[in-house]
Amino acid sequence: MASINPVSTSIRMTLDLGVVDGKAVEKSVSISNLDNEVTAEKVAAVVTALESLLEYPVTETKQYETGLLVE
Repeated sequence: MASINPVSTSIRMTLDLGVVDGKAVEKSVSISNLDNEVTAEKVAAVVTALESLLEYPVTETKQYETGLLVE
């Protein structure tokens, strides 16, 4: 039976830089090498803490998990 072994976890925050020439400008900031057992509550706490340090507002946060398929 196949299973998936966790390899890495990261988060990506999208920042709203405003509008330039009528187009929305965004930038992403990634944090990698997170513990594979990180919970949504811990990710939310980290993003909340970092928001006050960032120059632009965070509009979206995504969590990425990479796993290795083992048979």
